[in-house]
Amino acid sequence: MNGDSIRGVAAADQARADLYDTLGQLRDRLDYAQRIDDAVDRTKHRIAAEKRENPAIFAAAVAGVAAVAGVAVWAIARRVMKAFD
Repeated sequence: MNGDSIRGVAAADQARADLYDTLGQLRDRLDYAQRIDDAVDRTKHRIAAEKRENPAIFAAAVAGVAAVAGVAVWAIARRVMKAFD
């Protein structure tokens, strides 16, 4: 092999490596299911850490979320009942 063909093979190998790297990055960015799973995992870990570090604040936040959900359900049920009257 002469010098030009060796450089050509090296350039082709580098181009192939770059292509595989780009495809890997695209696969990671376009894999929305995995990205959602990762985000849910990170959120679970943050919530668990908050629960360990500040149990009183965590309990208050849970109570607040439950109260908001209860009010929302009550409001929806009330509107539905008014619709049937």
